[in-house]
Amino acid sequence: MRFSAWLTVAFFVAASLHGQQQTTPVTRNELPPSTVLSDSLTFFDRIRSDMANWSDVELAAFEATTAQAKEDCNRIEHTAHEGDEELALARLCALGRDWDGTYSAARWYTRTTALPADAQHLSAGFALLLQADLNLQAIPRAITELQEMHKRLPFTAETDAIFNYTINALEVMRPEQGITAAMLRQPDLLNAVAGKNTALSPGISEAEAWHTLALLHTAGRKEEEQTQKLLLLDAIAQRSATLSTTDQYIAHRGRTRYEWLSQPAPVFTITRSTYPSMPRRPLSTSSTKATLLVIDSATAADVPALSLALDSLRTRLAPGQKASLVLLGTPPSPDAKRDPHVPVIHAQYTSAPLLEDFASDSGSLFLFLDGTNHVTWLGTGTPAWLNPQQQAEILLQKASAP
Repeated sequence: MRFSAWLTVAFFVAASLHGQQQTTPVTRNELPPSTVLSDSLTFFDRIRSDMANWSDVELAAFEATTAQAKEDCNRIEHTAHEGDEELALARLCALGRDWDGTYSAARWYTRTTALPADAQHLSAGFALLLQADLNLQAIPRAITELQEMHKRLPFTAETDAIFNYTINALEVMRPEQGITAAMLRQPDLLNAVAGKNTALSPGISEAEAWHTLALLHTAGRKEEEQTQKLLLLDAIAQRSATLSTTDQYIAHRGRTRYEWLSQPAPVFTITRSTYPSMPRRPLSTSSTKATLLVIDSATAADVPALSLALDSLRTRLAPGQKASLVLLGTPPSPDAKRDPHVPVIHAQYTSAPLLEDFASDSGSLFLFLDGTNHVTWLGTGTPAWLNPQQQAEILLQKASAP
């Protein structure tokens, strides 16, 4: 049988089996307390991870800590250490943002000739190694060392987290390398989806596998995307155990985000706009080549930083490009007296459940649309994405392409 014919048969078989396993999507209200707690902490960590949201006191403490750590790294790295002390040195250098020192210590710790007693935490060593590579923009080396990690270590939640860190760092700025990293991991994800590797939950594995398909879709690698989709549906069909409520929720949301790609964005009503001379409907002008909507809750802590960064981005947009902040919740009253201590927030407000529609677990959803209002990319971003020549400008340029 020709390969193309096999693909056609496999698609209908897998789709049929998958259809038999489909259940009603789980809502957030049905999740157990442990999952709700995890989601809440993830949201908190996302806000805290962006230094644009830190207070002046936190920034001052961080600067003092990193300066001392860098000084200590430079002093200590000239002395030979082994085992946990060498791993601690790599962590110290990373705290000081001395990425050359981090790489040197992590590379020594993860060397193949190290005694087993001196390399008991290899996943932590490789995590620091990849962190140093990516911060040094040593992308080819990062891919090589990710391949080394994949060869030397079993696929676990720890190594999966390193893959996620690498893929997320590369997928917009270096998409081909991001796909290389994702495809290296994909067979392991499919094994976990099928229940053949319990080191990672099938729900998380399935969501991450859908993300790989999204990378292929965005890159226009349609044949590869279709092949991987068939393999994923087949892995889903192989499952014998029923997914937990949490796994159903995670898997469904991962698939939903993937399936939004190339689909028309939903029409929603703007209840108020605080942009100067901003139209009430953000998705309607025929001259628009690309649109960025940054969607968040009106009460999110990073709204002021997002608004400020978007205002700056809007001054640099190419002709035909648009960008706006869309906040979910009650808009401020136009007659309310403004607090001079609160920064001016330019945004559009809506009551539409957009975060839920796009299966976004937390805010700062970056949604990119082409000139026909079809989704070209969606995912969680930060105010730093809106800086010059960063992710937002790159994705707007791609969405603007014919």
